[in-house]
Amino acid sequence: MTEVVHREARRGVTWRQPAVCAATTAVCTALAIWAVVAAPVALVPGISGLYIAAAVYVPVALWFGIWGCVAGYFSCIFMGLYFGMPLDFVIVWSLADLFEGLVPLVIYRRFMISPAAPLRNPKRTYALAGLLAVNVAASAVALTNAMTEAFIATFFTGIAIYAALVATEDRRTWLVWLAVGVFLAGIVSGIFGVGALALFGSVPMEVFPTALFGWVFGDIIVLITIGTILTLVVTPYLMRTVIYVRAFFS
Repeated sequence: MTEVVHREARRGVTWRQPAVCAATTAVCTALAIWAVVAAPVALVPGISGLYIAAAVYVPVALWFGIWGCVAGYFSCIFMGLYFGMPLDFVIVWSLADLFEGLVPLVIYRRFMISPAAPLRNPKRTYALAGLLAVNVAASAVALTNAMTEAFIATFFTGIAIYAALVATEDRRTWLVWLAVGVFLAGIVSGIFGVGALALFGSVPMEVFPTALFGWVFGDIIVLITIGTILTLVVTPYLMRTVIYVRAFFS
């Protein structure tokens, strides 16, 4: 951890990090608003069954450090305000998207885990990434057409495709991503987000399990598909650029 702090001190914060944070906030806000409009969870305001923005929150946290986490937080605030939610509520509720990126970031940086590894079989891996993209498109179609069984089937299909990816590439890299960047991130976000909805009375307790399931399930689907594709394709490139944050702030 000391090495990470010293490295950060040497690099320093420049204008690039705030600029990237602002641009990322704008993109995440647009994705969040679109997701809630396109695939809302019935009777639960502000929740999407396929929250596309969640696929971005974890990768941008690993790419841009705290700046990526802040982008996720403010994008949720702006999305909530766009839908007319009270400011005091969205300040608390948006912690869900803050911690969705922050928890994986802390784990990755604390244990010095690289979010990317050299590809052993690029052709097969990119083919699997293409299948993940098709699978998430199928998930979106199933969700928007209320095809519950098909929607659940896409979840297990995504797991199967991801298992093939793990068998093809570096197992440690992709098992850590699955455990921390997908499942843990989705669960943490769901607990904070739906917990805030219940705390402020937006969700009756009898609806809490349904809301939590919709939140976590939707996050896991987009993280294991779109999030994996972003991590697989974009991360190696960004790690070679000046905008990649190797510690927490720089």
